[in-house]
Amino acid sequence: MKNLVEQASNWLQSEACRSGNIVERTNNVVSAFRSYILEEKKEVCENTGLSLFSITNKIDATAKTIRQILSAFLRGNQQDALLKTRIMMQSMKFDKMSPGTPMYKCRENTKLFHFSKDEMFHIPYDKRNLVGNQRFSLSGLPCLYLGGSSYICWEELGRKDLSSTNYCGYSLKEDINMFDFLLPVEINNPHQIRRIVLILACSMAANRESLFKPEYILSQSILHTLINRSFYNHSQFCLRFYSSHLLNGDADYYNKDFANHDFLARYVNYVFPAASSKSEGYSDDLRKVFNQTETVSLLHETILNPERLMNSGSSDIYLSSQFGLMDAILDEKLGFTPKRDEGELLLVRKG
Repeated sequence: MKNLVEQASNWLQSEACRSGNIVERTNNVVSAFRSYILEEKKEVCENTGLSLFSITNKIDATAKTIRQILSAFLRGNQQDALLKTRIMMQSMKFDKMSPGTPMYKCRENTKLFHFSKDEMFHIPYDKRNLVGNQRFSLSGLPCLYLGGSSYICWEELGRKDLSSTNYCGYSLKEDINMFDFLLPVEINNPHQIRRIVLILACSMAANRESLFKPEYILSQSILHTLINRSFYNHSQFCLRFYSSHLLNGDADYYNKDFANHDFLARYVNYVFPAASSKSEGYSDDLRKVFNQTETVSLLHETILNPERLMNSGSSDIYLSSQFGLMDAILDEKLGFTPKRDEGELLLVRKG
């Protein structure tokens, strides 16, 4: 079976998925997925236990609902769009995310003094006015955004000054509900079909400069739905997905290897909503589920540990890069064993 993440990246970068209105572009990416199913029908049917008719029916029904959601929103009926989203997602379950995965956050800092831990958490409630609409972000609702590598955090930040950008690491202390929005490399169960259609429809490239981005209608409706569900379950949750910078080709510093799990893991984003009516401060519920490191920067490491910037024995070009070093520094602080091999020169200097 062809690698679905790689195929999706090709579809999303095609002219058919980059031009036209949002409904047309959504139809085009779903059509590409439908063609993929027809090409891989034997293996997909065997892996899912579904007939080809059942699979294509799930795809078409989900695509129809997405079109209805988009149309309802665009004509000003957001309530109907949200209702349709909630009905569509009723049978979609949360998974569990367990401790053991390092996550990272970065912020631009022009003051050359490190941000505090609070400043590297979510935007405080008394600064809700700074929270705008993003792909998985709702205006006025603070969220904690983390990434699977310092590199993808930097890409999401908009490639700010690398030396003074501040970083910190996070890891979970306990299990948390997770809505898994990662595209699978291959389809191996029947529950993936509808979710894949949603993921593709939420992954369209958007114009960063536009005030209104129709590409975010569906993803924000999904976030609304998950927050509503979590509120009534009295539980924290996160949403996990591949960065659109990977799928749309903007993250171009490293060669793509869609078959490599370590490569894909570096392009994962996490959203932890800090839903609360508090007027100031931070989410106590989110605080208690995380370990968080002190803030670090490459500027700081250049001054105090210059040998670490130059010395890596890793064959993986990412691990040998400054982002690989930043991941390693934060992994150490979190208590994880870094994947980066720092070579003999560093060991001599330490000795």
